[in-house]
Amino acid sequence: MKKWYMNLLLCCLLATCLFPFSIQAHTAGHTERLGTAHFNIGIHSSAYGKGPDGNQVIYAAASGTPTMLNIINPVDGKKIASHPLNGAASAWGMVVDPNGLVYIAGGSFLYRYDPKTDTVTNLGKPVESETALWRLQSDHLGRIFGGTYPNGKVFMYDPEKKSFTDFGQVAQDQGYTRSVAVAQRHVYAGTGVKKAQLIEIMPETGKKNNIPLPEKFASEQDLYDLDAYRGFLFARVTPSNTMLVYDLTKKKWVDEIENVKGSRVSPPDAKGLVYFNIGDELYSYRLSDKELTPTGYKESWSNKGFGWMKLPGAGLKGKSLLSMRYNGSFWIYNPKTGQSKSIEADIEGQPVEIQSIGRGPDGNIYTSGYPTGGFTKYSPEDHEFTRFRGFGQAENMLSTDRFLYLGVYTGGVIYKYDPEKPYDHDPVNVPKATNPRALFSLKSESQDRPFGWAKGDRNLFIGTVPDYGKLGGALTVLNEETESYDVHPNIVSNQSIISLSYNGGIVYGGTSVFGGLGSTPTESEGKLFAYDPAANKKLFEISPLPGEKAIGALSFDKNGYLWGMSPGKIFKFDPATRQVIGSKELFPFSWSSIGHYWRGVFLDYDSDGNFYGTTLGKLFKFNPETWETEILDEDASLYAKDLSGNFYFSRGTDLYRYSR
Repeated sequence: MKKWYMNLLLCCLLATCLFPFSIQAHTAGHTERLGTAHFNIGIHSSAYGKGPDGNQVIYAAASGTPTMLNIINPVDGKKIASHPLNGAASAWGMVVDPNGLVYIAGGSFLYRYDPKTDTVTNLGKPVESETALWRLQSDHLGRIFGGTYPNGKVFMYDPEKKSFTDFGQVAQDQGYTRSVAVAQRHVYAGTGVKKAQLIEIMPETGKKNNIPLPEKFASEQDLYDLDAYRGFLFARVTPSNTMLVYDLTKKKWVDEIENVKGSRVSPPDAKGLVYFNIGDELYSYRLSDKELTPTGYKESWSNKGFGWMKLPGAGLKGKSLLSMRYNGSFWIYNPKTGQSKSIEADIEGQPVEIQSIGRGPDGNIYTSGYPTGGFTKYSPEDHEFTRFRGFGQAENMLSTDRFLYLGVYTGGVIYKYDPEKPYDHDPVNVPKATNPRALFSLKSESQDRPFGWAKGDRNLFIGTVPDYGKLGGALTVLNEETESYDVHPNIVSNQSIISLSYNGGIVYGGTSVFGGLGSTPTESEGKLFAYDPAANKKLFEISPLPGEKAIGALSFDKNGYLWGMSPGKIFKFDPATRQVIGSKELFPFSWSSIGHYWRGVFLDYDSDGNFYGTTLGKLFKFNPETWETEILDEDASLYAKDLSGNFYFSRGTDLYRYSR
């Protein structure tokens, strides 16, 4: 009888752990909007032509929510007009067609601006399956060509027929077609990220032809930039940043230029010279004999499109070369006189989505933005935002007793910020910036996005997602005192490390089967692993939630049990026995339509004995004793907690606080 009773009790306990309970509605607490965290200027594309009044203008698309098309007077930088590109958060491509119409690749939509009517039209999605459009080019008929992500396609828009043509994926298993060029009635597409390839397309038939890169560049990852002028193609391959020159008439590669900085090559001037950046200097390149000459102009650190204009002013003889910078300023260089000038354009910062939230050692709440970065401090005491410009996109952040550490995309750059010192960060001269200060980059380790963070015993532990097209994250151990670090790649084979927690001298990590964008997962389940930094040894790895592709959050309770979450499920793990002792579905979730998953779950053990966090847009409270869940807010992403125990989360561009 006693044995029967114990078996029944055991079954009840297992049911408690394995089957969902009802979710309780929450009635207490208060949510308040604190304001928009970031107003950033981020120019990814520009074009040059005639504006609404028939005079020369600069067209510059400022990324944000929404992206804004700005029409700028090139003489004084004043804004003539601006138009929202509703539905677009970024714009990577822009071109002026032979009729003076301006086409913009905004998000996944193609927009057209007509200077005669000063109006913008959303022409729709060129390809329904694609989530992002890249560079645009026009042919002599005014047809518009562009590349896409995530299937690396090329499309055409025919304004006469008012229709799109999908030429399909230009190279097998390549997710990005970042650049296109049009020459001699052909379209050329630069694709990657698993392998840089140049593809020739005949738009009348859709036929594709691969143009092999020179043998020494066969292992390049991406053909990032592509321009065509007077029978020559200029193709910049990465990561070597080499410009390859292809003669379309002779059908062969004729030149290689190292250390070329993106993103464009200028149209030729009257002497047949094109211009582009090598390192931090503007160079000319003569098409007739391939002569490369430095101009001496070293303020061309960013070019988001080139244009030639005849402008008034001393030293601006004939036509001058213009280029819009990423930060909203533009430069003017006159090849005949060597004179130059820089002008701040009248472009307003746009609201951008919050990418990460963290509490600093000073008790303030810090955020970073997407896709144009930014660094903002919110003071819970003063109820004020302090916004800093010029900082990159921090994927996550973590504070120690004195410093705030940030992991920035691209290149997995780790920064150290001292809130007690003035902000000092120059995006042009990053090595000279003092606060936040760049400690190191994980680019050489093929790591790109630092999402996972933990701290313990004077060390910081950083988990990363690899570079585009690659699988296999890394665990980096950073000593806070010496600033020395060790990188341990591919601890869990072919998986990214997206969550970390530290306890008792051991760091525990959660992984995602998804690697860098453009990669294809080879594994089926996210793992939980343990690593001993003192012994430099992985202790174990398991699949704590069978069928789940990512373990996005980890947190210890007061009894030393480790709790972890996938987007919809939670589990309890005993480090002593290395066994999962319970799991439960909290919210319904399906992996069937997920292209990648690096972040989205946050789990935090609180002094009141409960867990708090966010997942799938919900701020929740979880009781580890009863396994019951309360939803505190139905529209919440990201997570941080201030010193008073209040929670901070985002709704798009805005920061919110939930006061308990």
